[in-house]
Amino acid sequence: MEERELFKELGMNINEGKVYSELVKHGKLSAAEVSSKSLVPYGKIYVVLQGLIDKGFVRVIPEKTKKYSSADPKNLQKVIEKKRELMDEAEKKVKELKQFYDEKEKDFLIIGEGDKGFWKIIEDMKTANKYSYNVKWDSKIRPGALEKSKEWVKKNKGVEIKNLVRYDEETKSNVKKWSKVRPEQRIFDNEGIAISITDDEEVMIALIKKNTTLLIRDEAFTKIMKKMFWDSYKNAKEID
Repeated sequence: MEERELFKELGMNINEGKVYSELVKHGKLSAAEVSSKSLVPYGKIYVVLQGLIDKGFVRVIPEKTKKYSSADPKNLQKVIEKKRELMDEAEKKVKELKQFYDEKEKDFLIIGEGDKGFWKIIEDMKTANKYSYNVKWDSKIRPGALEKSKEWVKKNKGVEIKNLVRYDEETKSNVKKWSKVRPEQRIFDNEGIAISITDDEEVMIALIKKNTTLLIRDEAFTKIMKKMFWDSYKNAKEID
């Protein structure tokens, strides 16, 4: 960090920093000497010196010709300590604001329209730590999705994943490809719904024909959906 930036952090402007630095180096100086050595114009020097006096960085020596000297550097230490206190308070405030922001962002109901809204909600959903139960409509395979999914399963072996999938001529090929990565798939009659249930915390419901997606963050609702999913999954037919 440049010297001028350091002095700025200590509460001095550029001219004050120059003057203070010269006084520290040379001891007591007259106003004219301070101006000459610091290169601060003489017309400004008294204003600069008074500013430093007011801040406690410079003191006046009452001689025949008034002189000035730098105050004890401990005053700078006090400034640093004060800044630390302020930064500590600022950090606490930022944490409070972050908590408020996170809570605000986690609205219990989010609605998305169209494909863009669907994928935005998918991105906003939490990563499963315990389980992910899904009802799939089309089992589409986006570029690189199978490889990413395989890698994710390998890294998260403790996460239980179950899928109920539509299995017909339109989806059969993709379902079989997904089964190689995530074998826990069973057949489920589906006329236009996609659902994802995660960790007793949130449920995503995509209404395919309405082109609308809902994200519901509610523990009670999630647990009910989880139970309904399991009732369907236990009775669903496995894929050959």
